[in-house]
Amino acid sequence: MKRFQLFILLICLANFCRAQDISRENSRSKDSIYAVLKKVDSLLRYQASLEKQGLLHQLPIHGNALSLYHAIKTYNHFPPIAKEYISMQFKLNDSLHTAFLIALPKDYDPKRKYPLLFFLHGGVRGSTDYPDYIKERDPAGWNRFYTKYATENQVIMVYPMGNKAYNWMVPDQGFYMIPAILKQIKSTVNVDDDRVFISGHSNGATGSFSYAMKQPSPFTGFYGFNTRPEVATGGTYIRNILNRSFFNVSTDEDYYYPPAAHDSLNKVMKALHADYQDHRYNGFPHWFPAFAASEPAYQLLFADLIKRKRNAFKPAIQWETDDTKYGRCDWLNITSLDTLAANAVWQKPINFKINKWVKLDKDDEAIFVDTVKNAFNYAKRSGAVKANYANNIFRITTSRVNGLKLYISPEMVDLQKPVTIILNDQLYFKGKINYDKDFMVREFIDSMDRSAIWVNAIDIRLPKE
Repeated sequence: MKRFQLFILLICLANFCRAQDISRENSRSKDSIYAVLKKVDSLLRYQASLEKQGLLHQLPIHGNALSLYHAIKTYNHFPPIAKEYISMQFKLNDSLHTAFLIALPKDYDPKRKYPLLFFLHGGVRGSTDYPDYIKERDPAGWNRFYTKYATENQVIMVYPMGNKAYNWMVPDQGFYMIPAILKQIKSTVNVDDDRVFISGHSNGATGSFSYAMKQPSPFTGFYGFNTRPEVATGGTYIRNILNRSFFNVSTDEDYYYPPAAHDSLNKVMKALHADYQDHRYNGFPHWFPAFAASEPAYQLLFADLIKRKRNAFKPAIQWETDDTKYGRCDWLNITSLDTLAANAVWQKPINFKINKWVKLDKDDEAIFVDTVKNAFNYAKRSGAVKANYANNIFRITTSRVNGLKLYISPEMVDLQKPVTIILNDQLYFKGKINYDKDFMVREFIDSMDRSAIWVNAIDIRLPKE
């Protein structure tokens, strides 16, 4: 059997194992249908029971804002969970849902915080499934090394299910899924907010890279096997990686993205002094995780993961976006763009040419063909901000931006002293910032983050040029 045909067969088999399509169950006997419905009902009852014991139902919100801050910070009353695998449903909209699987460490302790790693699968463009539940993953399959090293390092694994309409790459309507699923998990499972990661293969790796570019705040670091490192729904603003890290695993026979293009991107990342790694494995095609030879890459991945910790209060942020829905990185949020204005000198798009692409010949052998294309597409104008803070002073420089919001935490500033904002070399604000309980509640419900707790925010409006 040709390698490409084998790859397609493996993808189909993996998709079958991921999504238990009820329509296929309906072709079986009535007893089998009733068994499936009974299982779904049991899973939903269990999920509802956990959620009733979850954070939102148990967190005390009485008292003043300062007591609420400490209650969130110190909360540690999660329900006991005896199961190692939990299939849960996620509501997409009023009429659709999908499922995701949580794989907990053995002897999970609800009093202990655990790192969490999402795995985003590939092949999303070929799936139309909306599963009611997901079976336990086969540890001998493509996820075997995630299972092995997550078990060794006591990392929670999460396997969401994407399809053609709702996924982490394109279209944009499903991009909210992973942060929303994370929030749902945090309600009932003791997750270390500063150690949440995303990995993926193929379309899933592109999804991981896209979260690094568009919505990194809830996450610590990003990983990808056989990645196409670009944002499919807008501009790929490479400087955004300076706020996080990306760990790439590439192969020299990959038709999804050519090795020379990875090399060019690596040079760009080095010039930016970005926290970026590219690990090349020669002699392997796009479906590298199917091979036993991929295990060393997983060893490197988990060695990198266990040493990382998010700093949501890092003293400097550089952020660029062409869509204010993705205007936020940690404590900085671009709320309004001025795309008719001229861009600042420092806001220059980064790009490079790709002149060779890998294709498969009639025998499924990798060959290089000539091509001429840009690595990234910038179809829309963007706005950008550079900001830093120290000693209660924020210094902000903008380009093509009308509005900003700064989120405030006592981890960043001394709330007993005035906060100063210098905007484009001009004094914009100086004054005391207080705890705002209503704001804190809204922000916490939106993120379920017990580490990055925002107690107030400052809205900034820039004068039109």
